[in-house]
Amino acid sequence: MYTTRLTYVHLYVRHLEASVTFYTRFLDLQVVERFGQTSLLVSSENQAHFELALSQGEPSGPVALGFAAASEADFQAAQEFLLLEGVPFRKEDRGVAQVLCLKDPDGNAIELFLDRRQAGGRDFWRGESRAVEK
Repeated sequence: MYTTRLTYVHLYVRHLEASVTFYTRFLDLQVVERFGQTSLLVSSENQAHFELALSQGEPSGPVALGFAAASEADFQAAQEFLLLEGVPFRKEDRGVAQVLCLKDPDGNAIELFLDRRQAGGRDFWRGESRAVEK
């Protein structure tokens, strides 16, 4: 057997600029390259060339993307920013993580999470979630 890790996700989106704005504004990704009808984005903590490719086109189905908050303060700041901007989301406690669940402009599920395993959270998720007040 060999080890792999997720390197990038490529999404087809209906409105490229709306999606680029969403991912750069609400998830702090940076545009590193644009060509044709494609934009490549990377998170500020990653040295990869890109992690997310967005191409103008017809989405092929629902996708879920997970983004980790670096700290509890970052997680709280993200929640406050979403509230301030009127972005609909729900908050969940999954034992291993606190999660802000929202959707990008094409309806793809976005999960912004705070890993709680080292700070009193459970070691395993087991698929359990409960709604939390915002």
